[in-house]
Amino acid sequence: MKEININDIYEQKPKKKVRVRKGRIILLASFFLFLVLDIFLIVEYKARGVDAVGYQFMEKVTDAFESGANMVSSVWEPELKQDGNLTSALIVGIDSRNVEFNGTEFINTKPEGQHGTRNADTIIQIVYDHSNGNIFMISIPRDMGVDVNKECLEFHGSLHWVYDKGQAKNCPGGGVQTLIETVEGVTGVKVHYFAFFTFDAFRDVINAVGDINEKGERGVWIYLEEPVYELYPINDKGWESVYFPQGYQFLTADRALKFARSRKTSTDFGRARRQQKVISAVKDRIMSSETLTNPQKLYSLLQAFKKNTLFSEPSIEEIRAALNLSRDIDTNEIIHIVIDPELGGHEALINKQPHDRRGGPYYMVPTHWKECPGDEFCKVKNYLQNVIKNPDIYFEQATIFVYARKYGSDGKPNLNNPTYQALKANGLPIMLNESKYTANIQGDNDIVVFDFSNGSKPETLEALSKELGVAVVPGSEAPYININKEDIAIVVKGN
Repeated sequence: MKEININDIYEQKPKKKVRVRKGRIILLASFFLFLVLDIFLIVEYKARGVDAVGYQFMEKVTDAFESGANMVSSVWEPELKQDGNLTSALIVGIDSRNVEFNGTEFINTKPEGQHGTRNADTIIQIVYDHSNGNIFMISIPRDMGVDVNKECLEFHGSLHWVYDKGQAKNCPGGGVQTLIETVEGVTGVKVHYFAFFTFDAFRDVINAVGDINEKGERGVWIYLEEPVYELYPINDKGWESVYFPQGYQFLTADRALKFARSRKTSTDFGRARRQQKVISAVKDRIMSSETLTNPQKLYSLLQAFKKNTLFSEPSIEEIRAALNLSRDIDTNEIIHIVIDPELGGHEALINKQPHDRRGGPYYMVPTHWKECPGDEFCKVKNYLQNVIKNPDIYFEQATIFVYARKYGSDGKPNLNNPTYQALKANGLPIMLNESKYTANIQGDNDIVVFDFSNGSKPETLEALSKELGVAVVPGSEAPYININKEDIAIVVKGN
């Protein structure tokens, strides 16, 4: 059999754009990019006591922004908080239908149990890797099942309730800190900054910085790979049908909210992906030169944040670090992750509960919770760490099927090979689908890797070749039919 030289793959095939950047990219490619610009404005606003009609100050801030990044990099290199080369921010959208924001916390306006009682509808952790400039946007669905075991609170249920429960029980740091610690327990990445916002902030920001269409409406542009049919709740009393065609779409603030929040006919996971699309679009508008050089838009952003956002206030050095990094932002370079039942393979890490179970049709738990007493998300955290270490492999999303050469005494395919089992334990961000079929492959090699992707998955092929200690063989030379139409097939000789 002819073997493939991994280096030849790179020469023969145009390499797919990978996710390692040479330039520095800002961590806070998050909702409103609050550390880059808006918190800076708010801090200055408070310090100088600008009144509601103050406008000259905003012009001065604009001038400072335009020249500030170059000045900072020429004087010193300020830094953001980090742990293990990672800095992260937690972005949380609060369901504000029955909630008021008083400037320091979100207050219930209806009895507990009513819809919209401080639920967290959007939970996204933005992670920036200082070692290579990678940015990860990790969505955690609101109905992820979590355990909170604190002196102030014992809670077992959906993640979206944690802020409300922690706030109601007066936990140290309130609902904010309780939710932060819970998210850290899911992803394994420490949270350094946070922003909690309401629906009103969402609308106000889009109306402040949105593009203008031919009808004179303000909004943002997004691209849909497929149409979306959904139902949107109307004041807890009914549903409104909404439709978003395939292709480029212009979303006004209200339409964007419906696009990002609906999940009645789809899933919470699909909604998480839609939320990431809208966040990226809004970030692009905020960081456009049209916004950054317009004092009136900057002032409108300031007002939106001041009224409807609870956030951590960084030091002036951290603000300058964010300004310095913001020059290299590229939305297309963000690596999007949704923690759902398909992460790492179907229910390999997250198990979606049956619809008739308590918690409803979206409730999920970690698949291996019994294997990690006291740390039920251990496998999820390990997988995410490997995605962060190997983003290019994760980005390729190769379909890999594993076949045994024969069945074992238990009647199942015999995959009891130490080299293959070591690959499984390694934790590479790949999906190993173990087939119920065997492959009649003769030869002395314990493991054979066939490439059916024509070299289009170079990062994955290189990693498998290295981990398994074998060369890659072209799929055209595989002496059996490609049963599952996979990108890569691994054939294992069991012990």
